[in-house]
Amino acid sequence: MAEQHWAKTEERGSYWGILFVLRAYQYGGHWLMRLVLAPVITYFFLTGKASRRASCQFLKRVHEFAGGKSPFTQPPGWRKSWYHFWQFGLHALEKIDAWVGKSPKYAVRNCGDTQFSELEKRPEGGLLIGSHLGNLEVARAMAGKKYSRRLNVLVFTQHAQSFNKALKAVNPKADIDLIQVTDIDMGLAIMLKERIDNGEYVVIVGDRTSVTAPRQSVTHEFLGQPAPFALGPWILASVLECPVYFLFCLKNPEDGNYDLYLNFACEQLKLPRKRRQEALQPVLKQYAEQLEQLAIRYPYQWFNFFDFWHKDSQ
Repeated sequence: MAEQHWAKTEERGSYWGILFVLRAYQYGGHWLMRLVLAPVITYFFLTGKASRRASCQFLKRVHEFAGGKSPFTQPPGWRKSWYHFWQFGLHALEKIDAWVGKSPKYAVRNCGDTQFSELEKRPEGGLLIGSHLGNLEVARAMAGKKYSRRLNVLVFTQHAQSFNKALKAVNPKADIDLIQVTDIDMGLAIMLKERIDNGEYVVIVGDRTSVTAPRQSVTHEFLGQPAPFALGPWILASVLECPVYFLFCLKNPEDGNYDLYLNFACEQLKLPRKRRQEALQPVLKQYAEQLEQLAIRYPYQWFNFFDFWHKDSQ
């Protein structure tokens, strides 16, 4: 059976449904939500054949690629995969913490070559390219509490507007702008360019191919196998003519605190149309290798539950 593109997985939700979950968590906290979470995660693990297969595939590739540095003492099986699902659920709770403005109980440790305080000193904004590895919401919440620069988050889901509305109802002071995106066009680029010129930052993920044009991708090695990466974030970076950074925020399994990796990529990404893919290779290599290294160190925080190496044909 042919694998589906990640975006074809149906999403269900509405303003009232999202608001109910946020309110329940706001007043019930982790204790109540964990009671609900355990059977829900187990249900999705048992019934989600494609997601379960993708989880096992990823964990096994990490183990094989890392060799003697593998985070696993033996080839991971279904128990490791269930734990992978469970960690996704726990991270979802901490994302809600960040969304509703609850004070975090953990510290954030800077592990990259750049700090948010340095971004605060620059006159212009920039583009932060992250991934579905780790918890970008914690990084956003931390930056929002300490720094004045606004973060505009591009999301490729159908419920961004409903979520924005529900989040404002729960936390009117939430300083986050989720921008629903189906395609990166010139209108969007112009709007984002204006915000960056005003000193704001744009956050986009670079590890999933396009929702509307999955074949618009570039192939690069990841964990020993060629994988498709989206072209859109990199083309956007070149159009915006702004500084580009990589952003990853991952929970340290040893002490429960967060490791923040904010790394400078380039002052301006130039992609000539006639040699776009060739010109992209150095910065894409830098991104893919960092993603690879962090995936090996924090394997349970990889939240792409689909065949990452599958090349879309539609």
